Amino acid sequence: MKRFYTLLKLEYDGLFFPLCIIVAAMAVLQLGLYVRMLQGTEGHVPLAHLIDAGGIPIAFAIAFVCLLVLVAARLAMNYTPSKSMYALLTLPIKRWHVYMAKLASSLLAGFMLLVVQVVLLMAFHALAGMRDASVHGGYEIARRHGDLYLSMLYSNFLRMLFPPGWFARVFFIFGYGGSISVMLFCAAKFKTGNTHAAIATAVGWLILLMHSFVLTDYSQFFGIVRFVLIIGYPISACIEGIKLFEKGEVTG
Repeated sequence: MKRFYTLLKLEYDGLFFPLCIIVAAMAVLQLGLYVRMLQGTEGHVPLAHLIDAGGIPIAFAIAFVCLLVLVAARLAMNYTPSKSMYALLTLPIKRWHVYMAKLASSLLAGFMLLVVQVVLLMAFHALAGMRDASVHGGYEIARRHGDLYLSMLYSNFLRMLFPPGWFARVFFIFGYGGSISVMLFCAAKFKTGNTHAAIATAVGWLILLMHSFVLTDYSQFFGIVRFVLIIGYPISACIEGIKLFEKGEVTG
């Protein structure tokens, strides 16, 4: 296990600097959009409206897509120009440990992106409170105290990040983390030369996500089907990715 942790640290270190750039860009963009939205409003505006209408979800989505591209690019960089993948696959550890180290480090990077987003949400709430204090006084400050909690109920974006029920939480966890798992598998599949399978896998996952998170009006039967698919799809991608590394098919 010590060798696995060393490999995990190596993989995460490779993601850390570009991840910092993505996170910093997201923070600057969101703060700029939020301050602009805040300055363009008068009176008490619910935090949920400031977040949803201010472009915050779009900035987060862009950052997450950049993270997915980074995950795929990190695997591709193991082949060019250093060909370090061949060294990784000949280490005195099981080959599937290499794949799991890449997946675990990518999931950790995704978690860090979420943590930064939560910190930014707290900052948005504080900024709204400071604006209310300078313009409207104590009455508006008192109204703002419970606004963060209410925003988690009324904001579409925050309801996605902090789902109210266990069913929705499982959907989000596997939808968010599953996207990273599927992207890593597609990148590995692409390195086998099976481009069509990689594209088909990515498109299938995208359709499933759109159907699960956008088209939410569904019967109980189809809800169960999508629940099973949203869990099984990334797990299957992980298993197939492990098989690719175990068989040595990822040769670039």
